[in-house]
Amino acid sequence: MAKRWFTNRLFLMSASIILLVLIGIFHVQTTPDTNRENWPKQFTSDGQRLYFTGQTASGQHMAPRGGHHHMTMMGNGACVDCHGTDREGGRLWPTFWHVAPAVTFSALAGDHGHGGHDHDTYDAESLAGAITEGIRPDGSTIGLRMPRWSMTPQSLDHLVNYLLLPPDSD
Repeated sequence: MAKRWFTNRLFLMSASIILLVLIGIFHVQTTPDTNRENWPKQFTSDGQRLYFTGQTASGQHMAPRGGHHHMTMMGNGACVDCHGTDREGGRLWPTFWHVAPAVTFSALAGDHGHGGHDHDTYDAESLAGAITEGIRPDGSTIGLRMPRWSMTPQSLDHLVNYLLLPPDSD
């Protein structure tokens, strides 16, 4: 009986260690890059500054209403915290089964093979609705992991315009 208990315990400990190692490998390979060293050296627009820092040049902050706790605990309260420096999104830690979608120009333009999320094409109005109200272009609701951001109309316009710029415009 004691040998069986020891064998079961050894199996569970080994399986737990293997699982933790696999999760660690998976985490490293798929989480969004938020490293400040990879940020632009200078921000070219207020929209870009909002994406990376969550505030305007004058110091006005965009405020999250709800959203994933990682963003407020580990990040600076900005889009980059979940969508990454390259805007490609990725798995959110510690709930690695949740994915922040890509918010690149091609992903927002409805490239369904990009970023793993099917949606209609975003225009300025629908992207503003996604950012502030959590509504997709088709009217469906984005999950509550996506914060509903509060900011001035001017800041929202700047952020939307930055996100909808084609890649060669950055």
